Amino acid sequence: MNTISGASEISKRRRSATWFGYAACAWSLLFSLAHFYWGIEAATTGVLTVPNGNIHLENGPATGSGVIFAWVVTVGMLCILGGLIALFRMRGERMFHSMQLSATAVGVMTMTAYVVYCFTINGFAWIIAPGALCAFGAAISLSLIQPWGRFIPRWLLLLLAWLGGVIMIVHELYGGILQGLAVSGMISWQQEYLMIGAPATQAPLTVQQFIDQNLIWGSWFLLGGVLFCALAWLARHSLDER
Repeated sequence: MNTISGASEISKRRRSATWFGYAACAWSLLFSLAHFYWGIEAATTGVLTVPNGNIHLENGPATGSGVIFAWVVTVGMLCILGGLIALFRMRGERMFHSMQLSATAVGVMTMTAYVVYCFTINGFAWIIAPGALCAFGAAISLSLIQPWGRFIPRWLLLLLAWLGGVIMIVHELYGGILQGLAVSGMISWQQEYLMIGAPATQAPLTVQQFIDQNLIWGSWFLLGGVLFCALAWLARHSLDER
């Protein structure tokens, strides 16, 4: 009886993990496509069309060799990521363990180098960089629930899922609380910008803008954080266990 109960619990957890995995993947892909759209829009019009109002770039349309290079690097990174997923999916069982670890290392180093590159230039790439990071998040969420994911060290996948989820939740709570303090007058907007690392020349938010921003973007970030944390918790053991 205990064996049947245990098997039923594992089956229930597997189904829940699968549901959260696909939900986290969908969240990631939607946000990824949105950022790539904004990147194209910024490069052509200089305006970002977002749910709570249009954002006009200070210098107009983002053009020049730096923009082209940012797109080339991003597309190259996505091609490497897609190639690694295809490799694990089609050849994973035939690969030596050392080859599996090497392929995983290539993916991690590629993403790390991409993040460092975006932090270094701190320019147009940050319009499209979150799109690439979300694509990486979609791959992580799928690898935790798909058979090919077992060829990647599970501790690494869980670590990345936890980090992504916690960062999104903390990001929204920290930013939302500071914005609320600034709107209420408890701290100045200059102090708020300093604590979140935003440009001091940025215009303060009105109460309505604060509400709209946190209802739209706050809810979206919290949703993503909850999805990834729940997935990491439910998939903390291999889904192939019996």
